[in-house]
Amino acid sequence: MLELYTWGWAARALVTLLLALCVLTQTVAMILSFYGRRRRLKTLLELGVLALVLRLSLPHGQVITSFSIGLIAPVGRGALRPVLEHPAFAYFYLAVLLACLARSIYVSLRRYRSLRTSISALSVKNAIDSLHTGVLFSRPDGFILLSNARMQRLMTALTGRVQRSGRDFYCMLASGNLRPGCRKAEFEGQIVCLLPKASLGSPSDTAWMFTRTQLSIKGKVYTQLTAADITERWELTARLQWQNEQLERRAGELERAIANLHTLSRERETQRARMRAHDILGQRLTLLLRAVRNERDVRLEQAFDYGLLRSLSHGLMDELKSGGVPSPQDFLDSLRQEFGSIGVEIRLEGPLPEGCAQGALFADIVREGVSNAVRHGFATQVDIRIEHAGAGCRMQITDNGPPPGDFTEGGGLGGMREKVESQGGTMRVAARPRFLLEIELPGGGDDI
Repeated sequence: MLELYTWGWAARALVTLLLALCVLTQTVAMILSFYGRRRRLKTLLELGVLALVLRLSLPHGQVITSFSIGLIAPVGRGALRPVLEHPAFAYFYLAVLLACLARSIYVSLRRYRSLRTSISALSVKNAIDSLHTGVLFSRPDGFILLSNARMQRLMTALTGRVQRSGRDFYCMLASGNLRPGCRKAEFEGQIVCLLPKASLGSPSDTAWMFTRTQLSIKGKVYTQLTAADITERWELTARLQWQNEQLERRAGELERAIANLHTLSRERETQRARMRAHDILGQRLTLLLRAVRNERDVRLEQAFDYGLLRSLSHGLMDELKSGGVPSPQDFLDSLRQEFGSIGVEIRLEGPLPEGCAQGALFADIVREGVSNAVRHGFATQVDIRIEHAGAGCRMQITDNGPPPGDFTEGGGLGGMREKVESQGGTMRVAARPRFLLEIELPGGGDDI
């Protein structure tokens, strides 16, 4: 160490700084070792290295003291004195200090990296605090063992303060005893709390679902309470529920509409059956009455031609039950033949409409008009005139019977008017000077 007395003040200051750095870094290494695994053994080792560094600082302190008092004191005692007074020892001393500094820096970095990557109580707490989900662990009596920052913020937003009992906090959630603006709901059997916007720094309302479970660890039972953000799922569920309500409402409307359609269809079929029965029976009765009227001056037993009666009644029920309808032109030919057999002439001028619906309607009206003319007007000649103007057409029915006295529309004419108006047409009836039935239909009525 005598070589240190020959170094300049800059070299001695550098050695002093090196010793200070060695003490500082070794102290940090010892502290970091205390918080690591197997900390007792490592702490003792680093404490020993720190003691060695302090022991190495004593000779340098002796040199500095000698310079301050102006007296060079001997270095070392006994057998170590020749070693300490050797010229190369100063350089060896400096190399040991550098090695201790390098070792303490290396150990400190290694211990720090180990603490950053290893699991500890502090790292677990930091990890739990960084979760977006609220987490709380408590004992069965409600004493909270651990709660992260998110759960504490939820407690404050829902109840106004951080609760000290996990059991009391869950009871408040279950009872709905929350701050104004917060609401309790249920989702999938769990408690859901709806928080207004800005309560947790969110720009919109949020929904949190709280789930409580029991954990058994080493024979002890603990309670875990978690809070998950289900805002998106809640909004989707609300939207789906609204859409489901709309679908149910529309399904009800559709069901009522279908029921009304069934009712209207039955009424329409019933009306058609009644009109068909009215037309067929009216035609047959008209033929029968005209046959009886033609023979009224003959004895009663001779008046009724039983062959004629059988021909008129033959197939009546089959015709009423049958749904098949001949073509309008075939029907008119048959009608002219039947009425011609009792002396009634039907004269037709102009073709029937080409559309099936309008042609069938004109044929039905001709049958009803001829039956009324023969039955009520005692006509022997019925004139039918059909005119076509563009897409529409018009039909006039007149007869040679005497004009009626007091005239009112009955079921036959009323049924005719309903059929005509259902296809957008008009019907006009005149009693004088001759009975006139006029029908006008617009074009495009074939699909009705």
